[in-house]
Amino acid sequence: VRFVSSTWVFGKLMCHVSRFVQYCSVHVSVLTLAAIALDRHQVIMHPLKPRMSMVKGGVCIIIIWVMASCFSLPHAIYQTLTRFYIG
Repeated sequence: VRFVSSTWVFGKLMCHVSRFVQYCSVHVSVLTLAAIALDRHQVIMHPLKPRMSMVKGGVCIIIIWVMASCFSLPHAIYQTLTRFYIG
């Protein structure tokens, strides 16, 4: 919408929320790929060890989301909405 109408019409709150969601999705994706790579490494290097349990997998997911939220909060907090009057 910003690129079509050249203005931000959703207000200050959505400015912060949209920035948080954008960065949080990037951080979740990167951390999830890192967790998958770490799991694959463990399976290849130690094939006889038992696999990850459902509880441990759930804990990993919660940790990924908490870390991604913590990494994304500064972007959302310090995002500013500036008004420019042209003409």
